[in-house]
Amino acid sequence: MDENEKGGLGAFFKTNMDGISKLFIYHIAMCIFGLVVSIALEMLTTQIRGEDSEWLSVATWIGGACGMLIYLGLLYVCMWEKGASDKIKIDGGRQKKNIAKGILMWLIANSINIFILVNIAVLSFIPGAENTHGLISIAGLYYNAMYYPLLWLFSKIEITSLYLVTLIPGALVAFLSYLSGVKGQRCIFPEPKGERNRRIR
Repeated sequence: MDENEKGGLGAFFKTNMDGISKLFIYHIAMCIFGLVVSIALEMLTTQIRGEDSEWLSVATWIGGACGMLIYLGLLYVCMWEKGASDKIKIDGGRQKKNIAKGILMWLIANSINIFILVNIAVLSFIPGAENTHGLISIAGLYYNAMYYPLLWLFSKIEITSLYLVTLIPGALVAFLSYLSGVKGQRCIFPEPKGERNRRIR
């Protein structure tokens, strides 16, 4: 049974489980990577300077930017591959074109993160919820550690509701890269070997 004959969120999840799982795994992996890199660079910089600073070092910001770009690059490749794979089914009449599919997959894969960040934003405006807000903010920071320097800055200026900003880059990349794959545009990175073989066949 092809995707055209199925309906509902459950069927969508099952049909696109591979892509959704990749997005989730990439997110967790880059959380760990971003946290390790940022903390390690900050500790190293502190040892070199011999004193603690009120602000993050330049090295930590550069490391954080690299971590963010790697994460977005992984998202791009994952969703471009999915779009290119779906293009074959669409061209063969086995699947309808859905330009929103990339963003829908991203929303499902990031549902936990969206829940955390929305709660942080809401609790930041509720008087007396400081303790709960503080705990969830820490969870949000660690769960989005690929953006560690940026989230650290939002915490420093005490506007944690801005944590929601970190949802924008991933959502845009997921939407645009899937659309690029469906349209048959070339991947901006060297095309994966598996995808080249599938095109040949």
